[in-house]
Amino acid sequence: MAETIGPSQRAYQRASSDQAQFLKRWLAVWVALLTVVVLVVIVFLLKITDSLANIDDNLATTDPGLVSAGGNVVRLPDQVQAINEGLTAIDPALKPIPQQTQDILATLQSINGKLTTTDGSLKDTNGNLKTVLGQANDIQAMLVDADDPPDGRGVQNIHQRVAFANGQGNTGRFGTNPHSLTAAEQDAQNILAGLVNTNKHLTSICRSPAVLGAKTC
Repeated sequence: MAETIGPSQRAYQRASSDQAQFLKRWLAVWVALLTVVVLVVIVFLLKITDSLANIDDNLATTDPGLVSAGGNVVRLPDQVQAINEGLTAIDPALKPIPQQTQDILATLQSINGKLTTTDGSLKDTNGNLKTVLGQANDIQAMLVDADDPPDGRGVQNIHQRVAFANGQGNTGRFGTNPHSLTAAEQDAQNILAGLVNTNKHLTSICRSPAVLGAKTC
């Protein structure tokens, strides 16, 4: 007679099967992770081995250089001695430098004092020059005003004023002078001619017999 499996047994079997599947999956995951870690470690070990090999080659190349440098190092004391001898020869030439520096400093201080005095003199001269410049500007303004003042009676147009007074020539801004010296001269000549005529008449009167008889001339 076949054995009958109840619902509880089937549920237990199903749970056991699921747990087995879960464990298989986790086992596969851990195996994959371990494989990756091993591969990474192998790669790093290979790189480290290659670097160590390069270092070994470099050390092998450096060794002859160190051996050669060793020969030069042996002669280093001699080189130091030569340098010391050179410095010893230079030392007497360097000793006067501090005193020379002090002398130069004293000379510069003296020059500075002289320059300070000169600066004061130049400032005084500058003040005097400013005063003279102000006076020169005043004189220039006076000369400009004397040359051509607002009323037009300056030095610049003396010839025009002379022409205006004479009544002939270029009178410029002054125009025509109706009472010029030329007109006055003509009037004086007319008066003189009149006086001459008057004198002739007076002389004729004085010489007339009537006046001569009276003896008043």
